[in-house]
Amino acid sequence: MNQIPTLADLALQYGTITTEQHQHLQKVYALKKKEDPDIAFGPLILGLNFATQYQVGLLKLIEDYLIIKKQGETFGRIAVEKGFSTEKDIEKALEYQKKEFQRAKLRKLIGDILVESRVITVKQKNAILKEQAFLDSELEKIQTQAQDLDNQAAHKDSTLTEYEKKFLRIKVLDKEFSACAIEKGFATDRQVRIAQKDQEKAFEKENRIGFLADFMVQLNFMTEGQKTLVLKEQQRREAFARPDKGPDITIDISKDKMEAVVKITKGIENLCAQDIRGELENRGIKFGIYPDPILQCHLDMKNMEFAAARQDFSVELVKDRKASYSFDVDKVDTQEKKMGVTLAEQYRGKEIFIKKDVFGNDLEQSQGYDFTFRCAAGTRLSSDQTKAFAGKTGFPSLSIERKLYIHPAIFVLEDADLKYGPLETYANLNISGILTGAYPVTAGDLTAREIRGARIEAIGSVRAEIGITDSFISAQGDVYAKYLHNCRIETFGNVYIENEMIDSNVLSSGKIDSKQCRVVSSTLFAKKGIELAGAGNGRTRACILGAGTEHHLLTKVKQLHLEIQNIRRPLDELNEKKDEQHIAADKIFQKMIELKIFHDRAKNKKLSLSNEFKQKKESADTKALKNIVTLVRTFEKRMEEALDSLKELNETKKKHDRASALLEQKIKEVEPAIAKKISELQIDALAFFEWARKHENHPCIKIKDQAFSGTVFKGVYSQMSIEKELNHFSMVEKQNSTGNFNLVLGPY
Repeated sequence: MNQIPTLADLALQYGTITTEQHQHLQKVYALKKKEDPDIAFGPLILGLNFATQYQVGLLKLIEDYLIIKKQGETFGRIAVEKGFSTEKDIEKALEYQKKEFQRAKLRKLIGDILVESRVITVKQKNAILKEQAFLDSELEKIQTQAQDLDNQAAHKDSTLTEYEKKFLRIKVLDKEFSACAIEKGFATDRQVRIAQKDQEKAFEKENRIGFLADFMVQLNFMTEGQKTLVLKEQQRREAFARPDKGPDITIDISKDKMEAVVKITKGIENLCAQDIRGELENRGIKFGIYPDPILQCHLDMKNMEFAAARQDFSVELVKDRKASYSFDVDKVDTQEKKMGVTLAEQYRGKEIFIKKDVFGNDLEQSQGYDFTFRCAAGTRLSSDQTKAFAGKTGFPSLSIERKLYIHPAIFVLEDADLKYGPLETYANLNISGILTGAYPVTAGDLTAREIRGARIEAIGSVRAEIGITDSFISAQGDVYAKYLHNCRIETFGNVYIENEMIDSNVLSSGKIDSKQCRVVSSTLFAKKGIELAGAGNGRTRACILGAGTEHHLLTKVKQLHLEIQNIRRPLDELNEKKDEQHIAADKIFQKMIELKIFHDRAKNKKLSLSNEFKQKKESADTKALKNIVTLVRTFEKRMEEALDSLKELNETKKKHDRASALLEQKIKEVEPAIAKKISELQIDALAFFEWARKHENHPCIKIKDQAFSGTVFKGVYSQMSIEKELNHFSMVEKQNSTGNFNLVLGPY
């Protein structure tokens, strides 16, 4: 231990004392040493007022680190001698140990570092520690002596009361707390210093002892959850003062640390978006967290598992490639493009980006989901993938998933029904008569006199001159009609209904702007607000009106996930069958091993009996010899049966192995196509989320005339049901002084 600097040398080295003070301290120490051989530098530094108790405590922390570092060098030497690690591994661990102490004042043992980096196992670490036991005892003696000296100094120093000693003990524990909080990124050095000043002021002026953790929370530098997490790691009793009665939430981080998935097993009805955000922050997740309306809507829809944070390079790729378009990308363009015309062109940039993962660590990457633009119906990509061309004559559009379409114009001068036949996919449809549900319809823009019982997917807008009944419509543009009866509408655009909505569900990422429309027995959710003439009639089920929510977005994403499951199902089934064959082959192989053991035992027994027969052939009676011969034949028969069974089992195992190999080959054949389809759908989901991030939520509902009692109004965080009829009013979600959100009734 003589190589470790004294506390006085450390004080000089780290600027706690000057050279003159160091020289004076050495002289005083030499004089005191003659009187008291057990004198220590710590009490002398404090007695001479050269440093504060905090500074001396920090110097002791450094001294401890140097002792542990020396131990680590010995530990590393033993690890190398035993062949558990290389000298290079030890050098890296020591360097990491040094950096961790410099960064956060953490005294990490080299054994723990080597285990965490998977250089050695826990068992190997324990084996080394056993050989190093004598060093541990030496360290314990040093620490005991130092503690005794501190105790002696404390007894001699009459200025320290028991209350002051308690405060100093808490401050020592708080050093570890602050170091851990800084390491996890929960707080900065500056925030810790501010909290420490408040802690000291409370002690000096109010004679109040407070934990640094509580001051950090009071100053809003840390959350309650972050505080509890750090205290639990320190095994401080304060962490267990409150029983954990909350919901059961776990967070799974992807291997690349670019996505965090929340899993809730109970208590979802008691959670809110702030709880989810708090859990993410407790885990140190700071980047890529989805907005509160998305998190809250997951909870409202009772989604027990969902991605709560995601980082991706796709947006950077889109920006870097700087695509230019020859048409209006905000809608289905009204200007027709001829076949072969260039629709879009992208200019490739450096495509190497520095981005942070969800924890804030820098990553360099040149790959990601690229949805600058993709070609869909009626378009094609150039061989160098920089240009997109019109594959036919028609009207261009860029969908929210950033897919390019060409929509040829189709005019139907009669009813579009079973008699007329299927319509061209993704065409701009103008139907003079009634569109019925004879066939599923995909379109750009769609206009019809009336829509009945149809299933429609439109890239643009859907317009019915009269009304829409018994239909499902998924659109990216606006929806127009005089009335909706028993319909489900899902659209990224606005909804304009002139007269009435009855028994319908409408999910919009735009606004439901229907000032003259009365709504009966329906559920409406709109991201950008709702404006109606009235809701309910007092005789049917109450209406539900939600504004500012993301129900439409999450419904679309859920549909994509179901589609991904359906696409993946054949591959999953093949993998299951392959696993079944593999398991069956393993079971047979185990039986073969058992039979082989049985065969070998029978063989050994037969040899033993044969030797016994030879030895007793001359002396034993005939009956005994016959018994031996009978036993030999019995074991021979068992051996033959075992061999026959082994041959049969071997053939069966080969069949399972061949079946497993064939299934493996089939998996390799179908996997690329399935992976490509899944990747396309994942890009779609990502594009939906990125679109949602760019558009604001407006939790405002306006009723021009009357809303009947029982009508439920929902915002992003709160909801209320009215108990009496209200006229000419608005309902807006606002945050109050306590930070809670409530729906506030106001004038129209």
